[in-house]
Amino acid sequence: MRAERLFGEFDVEFDAWAYNLRPGIPPEGLPRDEVYRGRRYPSGYLDRLRETARESGIEMIAPPVVANTFKAHEATEYAKEGGRLLRFHRAVFAAYWEKGENIGDEDVLCRLAGECGLDSDGLRAALADGRYAQRVEEQMAWAGAAGLSGVPTFVFNEKFALVGAQDYEVFADVARRVQRGDLPARQAGLKAEG
Repeated sequence: MRAERLFGEFDVEFDAWAYNLRPGIPPEGLPRDEVYRGRRYPSGYLDRLRETARESGIEMIAPPVVANTFKAHEATEYAKEGGRLLRFHRAVFAAYWEKGENIGDEDVLCRLAGECGLDSDGLRAALADGRYAQRVEEQMAWAGAAGLSGVPTFVFNEKFALVGAQDYEVFADVARRVQRGDLPARQAGLKAEG
């Protein structure tokens, strides 16, 4: 992931925030062909997207089910508290975009949590009691109020946003601006989520 490369070269923090790209997807998700029926992309768009992913070491597929990501966002909050945010975030990304798994499925999320060194039974209990639901709703409301409209969106210092798959040099340029003070360095943070 290009954003991960920044951690070795710049003093940035990573924090994943919830965003609801597809409101109205039921908890079990929907078949991809139903969600995208009639949707047209510019010529070469999907090929460029896959090539960009491949350059980052990701063999991206189109998952058969478009997931309702609310539980995945709740699980991400659990991973934050467990000190495994980046590892869990990457595992969820790989499960969805590289393996085609339904990341709205509680069993998938609990398995991934266990693989990341988190207590999968603890996550199952947190999902059952809705422990992180309000936090996820607040993050989604913030994203809406901030005008975010695509994923991934990377927000630097709560002031500058990069939307979509960007070349690494674009991330590095923004990080350099933050370090120089061209963008206020109050919180040189990076929020990202899909």
